[in-house]
Order: sequence, then structure tokens, then C-alpha cells
Amino acid sequence: MDDLMTAPSAKDPIVTFPDIIFLAFLVFSMLSVAWVGRLAYQEGMNNEITKRNGELWTKWFTQAGLDRGNDSYEPAPCTAGTVQGVMAVAPEATPVGPDSASSSEGIHILKSDPPMPAPSGTPLVTPVRRTWGPCLKALTAQGGPLAATVNPFTRKPLALVVKCDMADRRLAGGLMLEKIQVTPPGSAIPTINSPLIESDPIDQKMQVRITVCDKGAYPIRIAELEF
Repeated sequence: MDDLMTAPSAKDPIVTFPDIIFLAFLVFSMLSVAWVGRLAYQEGMNNEITKRNGELWTKWFTQAGLDRGNDSYEPAPCTAGTVQGVMAVAPEATPVGPDSASSSEGIHILKSDPPMPAPSGTPLVTPVRRTWGPCLKALTAQGGPLAATVNPFTRKPLALVVKCDMADRRLAGGLMLEKIQVTPPGSAIPTINSPLIESDPIDQKMQVRITVCDKGAYPIRIAELEF
């Protein structure tokens, strides 16, 4: 009985090998939890930055929808209305006799007075509808109002995507712009949504939907507004 109550000798180890294994596992578990927590925090922040990018574009579209009808609006490519096309010069008119002309067969044909042709050198101006492409370029070019928006997942300038597809994680952080077209009364669906592409005219008011893609490329709708 006295032998069982005897204290361990000084030669006995204080920390055994199983204790070392347990402590190492405990440290590894704590580091893993901290690492996973940091990743979750970073992904959450990236999602918040992505939403903020969508809100910045929403703010610009909202204000532009109110102001871009002014002729002095900047950037000019985003102004409503048409723009003058390339000027051409009217060709010189071939003089025609007011009373008669001869055909190639020598037959004398009576002719009425022809309409007065445009004077030679008169400029001809054709109105051209403004499109989204030049406006987008002005917005994202260096010094543009939205040039500073960056995709937080790629650290590259924010790019527009056709759609948010969860099957393609490379779309995370992207921005999707859609134009909303109202269908005629009696149609099966009230509106048709399609991507806003560079060739789309923006000379008149239009409805726009703004969506961003989260970390899993899942769509997050930000706003639907008049532009």
C-alpha cells in the first residue's frame, strides 16, 4: 500500500509522448479554426465590396437618368438624344434642259421642269442614335466616374458579365446589366430581359436592372431603375 502512494521519482518524465501528440493536435486545430475564420471573413468582405460596386453603379445610373437629358451632361457619350453623323457633301447636279431632252435614239421628249437640286457642296447631316458602347468606355476609362471599381475576387478592373452562372466560379464579383423591355398588352409575359450590349441605343429612356455575382457566382439583385 505504501508503494502505491509513493510519489514519482525525479527521473519520470513530466510530459509524455501522448501528451505531446495531444498538444500538437490541439495547436493544429486552433490554427485551422483561425485560418477558416479568416477565409470566411475575407469572402464576406469580398461579397460586401461586390455589393458596394453594384450600389455605386446604381447611384450613377439613377443620377444619370435625371440629368443626361441636358446637352451639357458629362460624359457626353452618355447623353440622351441623337448625335450628328459624319457630314457628307452633295454631289454636283447634272444640268437638265427645262423644256426637252433627246433620248439615245434621237427621239425628242418633252420634259417638265425638274426639281431644284441641292447646291453643290451643301453638307448633309444624318442623326445617329447614341449607343451604350461609347458610354461604357467613357465610364470605365481612366478618370471616368466608375473607373475605380475593382473586382475584389480577382483584383482586376470590374468587368461586365452576360449572366451569373453558379457553374462558373470565375464570374464571382462580376456585374450584370440588363435592359427591360415591356411587351405589348396581352402578351404572355409582361417584360423581356436581355443583356445590355454595346450596340444597344441609349438615346431614349430605358429600364435597367443591376445584378452582381457573389463568391459562388450566384446572382444578387441590386436595383431596377430608369436610365
